Amino acid sequence: MPRARRRVIALPALSLVFALLACLLLPASARAEAPAQMPAQVVDVADVLTAAQESEIVDAVDDLAARENLQLWVIYVRDFDGMTPEEWGRQTQQLSELSYRDVLLAVSVTDRAYYFGSADTIDDLPESRLNEIARATVEPAVRDGEWSDAALDASNRLAGVESRRALYAIVGGLVVIATIAGLIVFFSRRSTNADVTDDSPNGDDPLTVDQLTQLPITALDPWATERLTSTDNAVSVSADELILAEEEFGADRVAAFRAALTTAESAVATAFALRHDVDRGGAGHEEQRDRLVQIISICSDADRALDAQTAAFDALRDLVPDAAARLDRLAERSAALAERRTESSGQEAYLAENFGGPIVESVGGNLTLASDLISFADDSIAQGREAVADQADKRLPTVAAIRSAESALDTAAKLLDALTDASQNLVLLAQDPDPLARATAEVAAAESFIDTRRGAVGTRARTFLSEAERLLHEAHPDRGGRGAGAAELSAALADEALLLGRRDVAAWLESSGDDGTPVLTGVLVDAVVPTTADVPVDLGNGGYSSGGRTPGSFGGSDTSGRIGTGGRR
Repeated sequence: MPRARRRVIALPALSLVFALLACLLLPASARAEAPAQMPAQVVDVADVLTAAQESEIVDAVDDLAARENLQLWVIYVRDFDGMTPEEWGRQTQQLSELSYRDVLLAVSVTDRAYYFGSADTIDDLPESRLNEIARATVEPAVRDGEWSDAALDASNRLAGVESRRALYAIVGGLVVIATIAGLIVFFSRRSTNADVTDDSPNGDDPLTVDQLTQLPITALDPWATERLTSTDNAVSVSADELILAEEEFGADRVAAFRAALTTAESAVATAFALRHDVDRGGAGHEEQRDRLVQIISICSDADRALDAQTAAFDALRDLVPDAAARLDRLAERSAALAERRTESSGQEAYLAENFGGPIVESVGGNLTLASDLISFADDSIAQGREAVADQADKRLPTVAAIRSAESALDTAAKLLDALTDASQNLVLLAQDPDPLARATAEVAAAESFIDTRRGAVGTRARTFLSEAERLLHEAHPDRGGRGAGAAELSAALADEALLLGRRDVAAWLESSGDDGTPVLTGVLVDAVVPTTADVPVDLGNGGYSSGGRTPGSFGGSDTSGRIGTGGRR
């Protein structure tokens, strides 16, 4: 089992060096593309699609499912591992448990060969019709190396679409939006009556597992999505806070908090695996319901593990007695980061001009975000000093200011670190583009992007990332790894996670008004995150002192935004 997921990767470039060394131990045969279980409906192991092309294929596949109740599965690999296309395709269908109304398109880019067929006989889509579609659409596209066209044309022909693809994509999008809107209304009404399994502030009794199983899937699904995202954020915030506590007090003093965090991380990793199973489809109605209930229950358990330690954590990290000294140290750190940010001013442009791909995309905008956070930290430090100088009891504003500055500077440092790591990793990969090394770098890039934009990134991106991390763990030779196949699937999922995360951020920026960088980056945590279908919602205005926003602290999803030493908001 992979270790519990930790968003922040320490020294990913050094990890990449070890991955490159480990790759030398892999036999050449391990680098062939053996049949494997497909982790997603569109998988680009061969790395022949641009992000825009992959996104277009995903949209076409979704449109086909909505219109015709057909699931098209698409995978691009370098080769078929010495098998015939039929053998490779059939084995992949079996391993992926594809069944009635599932169609697989597998493309070998090296051989320009393909497999296109259904797992089981489809009444209204006989084999002769599939062969006709393959000859008319897939075959010429593969022959000419038009990789995205192979999937798009096949999907459109299956849906009976020719040149009207754009129109149907718009119609499909409107249907999805209407469905999402309905779910948001349903969930909002439901959430006013009960507060799932964890303690509610108004004293409502938590729901039992038996009561959860009586709810319709249309309520459980968005509920599980929201709980998973908010709990994952709480785990990330708690991990950041624990690092500060350990630096200040040492490992022994924070051992109980470390144990609680490890428990919560393991729980969240399990919940993401269940979410991945739900998203893959194929499960029966009751099995799907059970998984959603498990996600909600597991997230509640993770929250409780963290909440059990909040009072002790607040007592240990009492920020008020030496607040003035803390603020002085934060001001020094802010000045150092500002200087480092200036020194890094040309790094983004250099990467964009000389490299391409997901690693470069993961650090786009990092310098701007870092600058915003340094300015936010300076403002928080100034407000904290005003609170300390005030003779009145300003305990809560002082704590809020210190936590805001700490979190902002930590995140700014992460953003600058990510730029350095990306530069080093790209140089190493140019020397040896091994699958395990590339997967290590691309998973780290996706982790960094999602961690530093966690105020906007929704559950789908996080689920893909969690699965990418699991496969990367399995790929390492010293763990009895599955070799290059698992590594390349891991990289493909990490790229998909990054693509989805970037979409979430773009949508959030369009709809968030004046919320700004502190909310986007998760520095201020008392904000509504994307819930149903990862649709952003309005978050209001203000910094830590207005709009209901607070800096994060160690604790579960309902308590991590508290302010005060030992007290809850």
